[in-house]
Amino acid sequence: MTFYIANHVVRERPWLRTLAIFWGIIAGLCGNAVFAQTMAANAASQPNAGRQTFEAICAGCHGLDAKGGERGPDIATRQQIVQLSDEKLMEILRGGRPAAGMPPFEYLGSAKLKDVLDYLRTLQGKGSTASVTGNPANGKTLFFGGARCSECHMVQGAGGFLGRDLSNYGATLSAAEIRANIVKPGDSKVNKTASIAMFDGQKFSGVIRNEDNFSIQLQSFDGAFHFLNRSAVAHLEFLPDPIMPADYSSRLKASELDDLVSYLITVAKTGQTKKEWQGEDEN
Repeated sequence: MTFYIANHVVRERPWLRTLAIFWGIIAGLCGNAVFAQTMAANAASQPNAGRQTFEAICAGCHGLDAKGGERGPDIATRQQIVQLSDEKLMEILRGGRPAAGMPPFEYLGSAKLKDVLDYLRTLQGKGSTASVTGNPANGKTLFFGGARCSECHMVQGAGGFLGRDLSNYGATLSAAEIRANIVKPGDSKVNKTASIAMFDGQKFSGVIRNEDNFSIQLQSFDGAFHFLNRSAVAHLEFLPDPIMPADYSSRLKASELDDLVSYLITVAKTGQTKKEWQGEDEN
């Protein structure tokens, strides 16, 4: 018998046969190992089944982030949806909402629908509590005290009304997102915070709540509402700074920011009332 090794002809010798067999086994084992590693890497790089199915059948209407599209509503941050139980959401997935244009997806089977539901919950910010490291009790003290959040924002009926109600704010955002929104508030035009001068000499500053071609509804910083005729407005200017302070990253310690974030997430996800947080009796 003749062996062909590295394009050279070699006459059969017992030790060469053994060597060839040995290296053949080694090559096979290495090849299998590389193949297994490649398959594992590919599997790890693939999105989970719930995400795949969501992007295939849901994103076309609700958007890839589930925050709404041209044909479907926001199902990631809309409180009426976020607060639904898993059972209710599964019922909607199975039966659809034909009157609203959503078809039933019962044909996907329970396993795939459960994957979709789990993925939707991640888009809604569920499961992020593990990353919350602050003390919610300390955060509450900051919210109503030193950080002065309650001067503009309300939680469970307590606080101000110039800013948005934050009672459910922490239910749909991760800790990192809430922290970023605290230390980097939006610009003044988004906040609609403006100064208005009237032709008769009156001046108003506050938050624009509503406006059209004929009128402006402004809430001044003292809480009063003013309904202004556009034809009587001499000058409208957005304030250079947002109503929300932009210096929380330096005003608060990192641990205090964690406490504040923890409070917003905890109060939203537990649904505790103002009295419960104050340790008062409901009766």
